[in-house]
Amino acid sequence: MGATYRFIADPHEPSEVLAWFRALSVPPTEVEKERGALLLFGEPGSLAYDASGAIDAKASPLVSIFSPRVRRGILWTVGEVHFLSTPVRKRFPALHRVSSAFSDWLSTRHCAYSDQNDEFGYYLEGSIKNFDSAVFAFESGLRALRAGRYFVADDDTEFLLDQLCQKLRLRGVECSEA
Repeated sequence: MGATYRFIADPHEPSEVLAWFRALSVPPTEVEKERGALLLFGEPGSLAYDASGAIDAKASPLVSIFSPRVRRGILWTVGEVHFLSTPVRKRFPALHRVSSAFSDWLSTRHCAYSDQNDEFGYYLEGSIKNFDSAVFAFESGLRALRAGRYFVADDDTEFLLDQLCQKLRLRGVECSEA
C-alpha cells in the first residue's frame, strides 16, 4: 500500500513541500499539474504501463503532490503527498527511503490533527477527518488555524462544500459561490 501525508500551508506562499523534494541529493523529475505536481524518481523508462497503455502508478516510482488551494473564497484545502508505488520498499528501495525521510521531516511540524490530537479539529471540515493519516501544519498553516481559517479536503465535492457553507453561515462565516 502506498503512503499518504497531509499538511496545512498557505496556498499563496511558495511550497515548502516542493522545496524539500527539489533539495534532495538526486531530485526527481517534476511535472507540474493543475493542482500540484507529479514527481518521477528514476528514469522515464522506469514507468510501468497497464494493458490500456496508461501509466500504472502503483508499479511506477511516482509521487503526487496536491498543493493547498482556495475554494469558495475562504476555504483552504489540506495539501497531500501520495507515494503511489506498492510495495514501495521491495519495488523501489530508494523511493522508500525518500518516503521515510519525508515522513520524518514532516513530523517535525506541528500536528494539527490525528487520532490522538484533535486540537484544531473544529476547523477541519468536509472529509478531512475521515482519513487515517495525521495532518501537520507548517508555520503559515498554523497561523491560519489560529486565526480561525477553515480547511477541507482537496477532493471534497461541490455538493459537500454547499452543505459546509450552509453550516458555516450559521457560524457567521460566508463562503463565496462555486
